[in-house]
Amino acid sequence: MSSSERTARLLGEARELFEGVLGRSMDEAAKAGLERRVNSGDYDALALVAELIGSSEFTNRLLAHPISAHLGLINRARQIMIRRLLPPAARIVDLGGINSPLVDMGYPYPFSRMVMVDLDAGDRHPMYRSATFGTRDSPSISMHAGDMTRLDAFPDSSFDLAWSGQSIEHVDAEAGARMCREVHRVLASGGFFCLDTPNRSITSIHTRDVGGGFVHPEHRHEYRVDELRRLLVDTGFEITDERGICEMPATRTSGVFRYDDFVLGNPIVEDPEDGYIMYFAARKRPL
Repeated sequence: MSSSERTARLLGEARELFEGVLGRSMDEAAKAGLERRVNSGDYDALALVAELIGSSEFTNRLLAHPISAHLGLINRARQIMIRRLLPPAARIVDLGGINSPLVDMGYPYPFSRMVMVDLDAGDRHPMYRSATFGTRDSPSISMHAGDMTRLDAFPDSSFDLAWSGQSIEHVDAEAGARMCREVHRVLASGGFFCLDTPNRSITSIHTRDVGGGFVHPEHRHEYRVDELRRLLVDTGFEITDERGICEMPATRTSGVFRYDDFVLGNPIVEDPEDGYIMYFAARKRPL
């Protein structure tokens, strides 16, 4: 490939990235700046994407279309949560998260064993039947088909971390309590149960104008913060951390649901009441 051909290819790539992220044709000033970068050897596609996403113009685009953007922003905040807040552990059980397994969400620590527990494909909601679990060719990762609230297949004290990522709300309150008791049993002394789930104080505002109910057709029980905190303590855990994920400041203050909170709110905040999602880390008390 000649130098001129390479320059033309890179400029074409940069133009596609610009137009894809900002949703408009490249103006002359931006075109000239990118040509200078390419010609000087300073062009980097990833750096350009980061620059565009970090621009006020892109923020304005998100604010103009917050409903379209909000699910991606939730996913991004949850990835940050997993990388920042979850503890290291050697033996992990991932409960009911086939749609977004911990191993695919950026868990940053090495582990010796990770077991995903979820229903057989035919028993799942249709939207989850095609979901697959992470890197199947790794000997340290396996799938166990079963009910995440009944962990009879696993002996006492067999895991160091249990993770429930957006799953406890998919069973009713009785089954959720059973899941917590089972997690307590299969965790080793000092092991952690970490989970995130929608905050009913916020989702009740979200659904109020569309007939009430829950924010997902598969949800069976959405918890309020104090309710989940009490459940964890009542099943033998001590709370070591609690946070809000996807801060909803205008929604909480006004009582009117604001999609722009997903754009302007912080991904992680101290008070779980402030988040669209709440995160808890609970430890099985050491013997």
